[in-house]
Amino acid sequence: MGDPRFWRTAVRDLEFMLPTYAPEHNYIVHDSNMALLDFVKEIKFHGIILGPTFLCSRYRPAEFERTLKEYDFIRTSDAFKIALPQDDYDCSAILDRWMVSWDMDVVYTVCPDKWPILYPNYSAKNKIQLGYTGYVSDAWLTTCQHPKPFHLRSIDVSYRANRLPPNFGRIGYLKGVIGERFISKFGNAGLKLDISTNKNDLIPGDSWHAFLENSKFCLVTNSGSSLLDPEGEIRARVNRYLSINPRASFEVIEESCFKGEDGKYIFTAISPRNIEAALARTVQIGITGNYSGILQAEDHFILLEPDCSNVSEVVSMMNDHRKAATIAKNCKDAILAVDDLRFKNHVAKLIQQIEDGVTVKKIHGSGDESVKQVISQYRNEASAFWRRRRVTSKLRGIGARLGGRYIRDFFFESKL
Repeated sequence: MGDPRFWRTAVRDLEFMLPTYAPEHNYIVHDSNMALLDFVKEIKFHGIILGPTFLCSRYRPAEFERTLKEYDFIRTSDAFKIALPQDDYDCSAILDRWMVSWDMDVVYTVCPDKWPILYPNYSAKNKIQLGYTGYVSDAWLTTCQHPKPFHLRSIDVSYRANRLPPNFGRIGYLKGVIGERFISKFGNAGLKLDISTNKNDLIPGDSWHAFLENSKFCLVTNSGSSLLDPEGEIRARVNRYLSINPRASFEVIEESCFKGEDGKYIFTAISPRNIEAALARTVQIGITGNYSGILQAEDHFILLEPDCSNVSEVVSMMNDHRKAATIAKNCKDAILAVDDLRFKNHVAKLIQQIEDGVTVKKIHGSGDESVKQVISQYRNEASAFWRRRRVTSKLRGIGARLGGRYIRDFFFESKL
């Protein structure tokens, strides 16, 4: 997750959900940017949970090899082990083999209808359960109990997103271009738009929730991919091609790197943005999709064609304030009606699975006092690690600036 000062709220909430909602237990929440110290590996854990950011190491061969070596104690541990991957379609075969090799007891995935495709080996003999890309926190429910009145919001339509590389197919590609298409088609509709896919315009932390709450409408797309990349070969081909042809269009890259593969499978699910906008009663303008079977077009969001061609229909629904209010209410009600979308319920389920697993597997964990001492020592080491990282980063920045100035002065004086 990187420096704690720059954590994204949604990611932080997901990675720290257990100590937040079940604080009576002892936890070490480890960021693998920092090498795991040997005294932690010596703990006999009751439960080990692999979070989504940790599981991303499968994308980079060198890092993945280091991860398998450094965390091999997890493979041999008798703890009850749970994995919470996301983007399973990306390097799916690598992930499948990993889960089998480490003998994970439960894997949660957000694509319920694709388990045999994503996990052909693991699903044959282990337990897979449905998870989500985001959940509703208790604090968030309180904050959004009385969202900003619609007529007081200053933004008509908002959107922020990263441009995804082409190896996520047209579904991923659409996420990066839908904003520009919307501006092109709706720019003359007299709307106040705050739309950007520039990474410098991303809004972090709690400011993101305030931004959504100040928006009457927001664009949403399907979260996921239309490409299956089992071994990461498509990702590698795309990266190589872009290194030589950085301005190539999606169509050209598709022809060169994954011709005929896009659209064979569709991996989509409800996204944190869908949940966040629903709670803020921001009306969503979205592309048709599954949305985990929770949200339906016209009932819970205004339907937008991928090419933004249905301008008149969208504007008509936006101008019907009564209809827009009904859609916003229906959407929020639909999200809140799903108990499994609540952090507290999800955490309770994870804890219960670990407790049951401890009984069935007869797991004998380390003593409470010794674990607390290790936790205290670990936290001190982690704080020192990030302080050193910040100092190093600052010195590198100063060195780069001084070096640049030295080079500039050298050439300037040489010319004189």
